[in-house]
Amino acid sequence: MKIEEDTTGHDMYCPLSSLLKAAYLLLSSSTFFLFLTGHPNEVRLEGEFEHLEQGEFLIYSTDEELDRLDTLHIQDGCFSYTLPALQTATLHILYPNQSELVVFANPGADILVKGDAQNLSEVEVSGSEDNERYTEFRQETNGKSAKEAKGIARNYILEHPTLAMSRYLFTTYFLCDTATTAPEATELYDSLCRACPDDLALSKLSTHVRAIDVLKVGQQLPDFTLTLKAEHGGNGKEERTIQRADYKGKRLLMFFWASWKGGSQSALYRSRRMRRELKSKGKDIELFSYSLDIDEHRLTRIEERDSIDYPSYCDFLGPASPLAQKWGIRELPFFILVNTDGRIVATGTDWMLHIDKAAKEL
Repeated sequence: MKIEEDTTGHDMYCPLSSLLKAAYLLLSSSTFFLFLTGHPNEVRLEGEFEHLEQGEFLIYSTDEELDRLDTLHIQDGCFSYTLPALQTATLHILYPNQSELVVFANPGADILVKGDAQNLSEVEVSGSEDNERYTEFRQETNGKSAKEAKGIARNYILEHPTLAMSRYLFTTYFLCDTATTAPEATELYDSLCRACPDDLALSKLSTHVRAIDVLKVGQQLPDFTLTLKAEHGGNGKEERTIQRADYKGKRLLMFFWASWKGGSQSALYRSRRMRRELKSKGKDIELFSYSLDIDEHRLTRIEERDSIDYPSYCDFLGPASPLAQKWGIRELPFFILVNTDGRIVATGTDWMLHIDKAAKEL
């Protein structure tokens, strides 16, 4: 069965939870049903998949209502899962192509998610205003360009500021977009805060709103001091500290990635290739890996497999890693290219679009 990617879902990473990890969903069905039923402080997920005997996939919450990375097990086409929930949780279910199904789990609501696994863009979710509005949004943006979808998201946020869906759209289409300006984000964020002054999850986003211009092209790379763990990458046999001053007068490519994020490991290949190309022109560049992995064994295996011989940092806090939070890293992989003057010359998630040209001009 061919599973098409949901192009409206903006398969992005945003730093709201330390629970993200890779997942593969063993789907072989054409149609599925997912039911969420519960009591006031509980959400129960029950699913039924046609033409699927067994499988499993991971489920996580970007707002930390689910306090762990968990697995949904499918047996004879069915699964059942109960989640305690005191407030609306934004749940993510990962597909084999690593696109995501987003469901707003409103405590006490009976929510039905119905769709065709071969046409994920047409999935319909009902049972609460959050899910029904989000379904409308997905249908309206299906086939639209990223710029058009962002404009539609802005309208939904302003029209429905009290919904959890609007907070999710703000995070996905604005905080996760490196083209978003600080005034643009602040306008929407202030609108949400006025409508929901007591929303704790919303207040936590203030850090990311303030971080929008931290990595602006043309300014100095912000200071950082990190302790590198021994026996990782090119860190050597003893723990050591590294800081921005260590790269004074040097070209630097710093990249954020994680083994669980689709396409992220290509950062390792592209960075080494760029280093070779610059070296052939008599130019040197330092590489720095900042992993948002959670599993140390998995990270070590990848570092050994790819022969990483440059500094590699990971605190195994995932997206909650302090520097990633402070710098507003909201999507993986994320590249930061710095020239010999210590100034940022390019940033972004798309190598060919954001980094390649600037790298050739170093």
